[in-house]
Amino acid sequence: MSQQPAEGFEPISYQVTLSLSRPTLQMLAELIRAHRRQLRSRWRKATPAEQALVVLAVLRDDPRLAHLGAGMGVSASTVRRWVLEAVSLLAARATRLNRVLRRQAAQGGAVVLVDGTLIRTRRRTGRANRANYNGKHKQHGLVVLALTDEHGRLLWVSAALPGKTADITASRRLRIRERLHAHDLTPAGDKGFHGWHKDVRTTRDCPDCEGPCEQIVLTPYKAEAKRPLSKAQKQANAAFAAMRCAVEGGFAALKHWHILDKLRLDTRHATTLLRALLVLTQHEQSVRDAARPGPG
Repeated sequence: MSQQPAEGFEPISYQVTLSLSRPTLQMLAELIRAHRRQLRSRWRKATPAEQALVVLAVLRDDPRLAHLGAGMGVSASTVRRWVLEAVSLLAARATRLNRVLRRQAAQGGAVVLVDGTLIRTRRRTGRANRANYNGKHKQHGLVVLALTDEHGRLLWVSAALPGKTADITASRRLRIRERLHAHDLTPAGDKGFHGWHKDVRTTRDCPDCEGPCEQIVLTPYKAEAKRPLSKAQKQANAAFAAMRCAVEGGFAALKHWHILDKLRLDTRHATTLLRALLVLTQHEQSVRDAARPGPG
């Protein structure tokens, strides 16, 4: 059977633009070039800059790999291999949590905003995928925690956890509160973290406090049965929400990479992908800060 398209149905191509800075493209191209030099790769179908452009297009707009590969004259499997290679190189540059917190404390930070989000995934069959079903959102996905500063700049993202994991359970499993306390940083979370402060009461002989733990966990007031919030508590919640809304801007910057709209990659690549996107997001923020005119 002939694989040639019928007469008059040749594929057409068109140009698109990416809302990314050129330094980000150059940074990724340099990583790929150094990796090829280390592997002593003699020949590739695309140059490092062309591969970087394809990878950024996949991460930013999430097009069909077959369609994007056809424009480059390669198969979908080749594009997938390019993406996984570049994602691994970027993820290796992600800063670890302890170093992030140490830098934040050195810069005079006092409060770190904590929040969780759900990354949607495809539904897969089998009992093993039941753990990825999130009852709150009624969708299959992976839970990710993020830390931002008071201005909403992303500092760190956690590994991808099963979708059934609650935010407070994930924070306890990752020992985020203890790590923040070691650097004199105060966590602030939404109502999903209500009850996190009770962990402080049960902590004895804290090495940082030289006795019972004195750390403060900021969470909003929560109404209980037959005990509505007072006017002062409502005002406090409003002020707290105004401060904590900055974390939504951090998640918005992360989810502006549309590959996270619905993850079609295997979930075993999710953590590596998230760390790679964190590196790209932070690089874009630093480029915008450098281009912004200073005062005076």
